[in-house]
This record gives sequence, C-alpha cells and structure tokens, in this order.
Amino acid sequence: MEIATNPIFHARIKHIEIDFHFIHDCIKNKVLQISHVHTQDQLVDVFNKPLSIPRFTALRNKLTISEAPISLQGGDKKAV
Repeated sequence: MEIATNPIFHARIKHIEIDFHFIHDCIKNKVLQISHVHTQDQLVDVFNKPLSIPRFTALRNKLTISEAPISLQGGDKKAV
C-alpha cells in the first residue's frame, strides 16, 4: 500500500516492479520454469555462508569449479 500512495517511494522501486512483471510473464508464457530447491542444495551458500570444508567442497563441485591445478610460482611462468 505504501508503494501506491507514495510517488517518491514508487519511483525508487520501479525497476524492481518491472523486473517482477518481466519474470512473472516469462513464467506464465513457459519461457522460464521454476522449481523448489531444498535448503541443503542452495548453491548460493558457497558464496555467503561460513561452511565446513566437506560442505564447501560438495557445493563447489556442483558449480563445476575446482582448485587450480597449476601454480604460477617460480619456474611455472613462461618467459616473454
């Protein structure tokens, strides 16, 4: 209700409103499909929560990110 009655506030969140309608239309037109993701499978946790090493590794592997196999220390650098 605050959004409708306060034109200044409405102008500040207009981009959110447009994004919401765009996503809503995409779902309605079956361009996007949404599905439930269980709490244990939230990949975003790897970026914003402190995790145990096994949990971090499991989520990192789901992102298909791995440790760099090459170290650029000492003699590993190519001469230019």
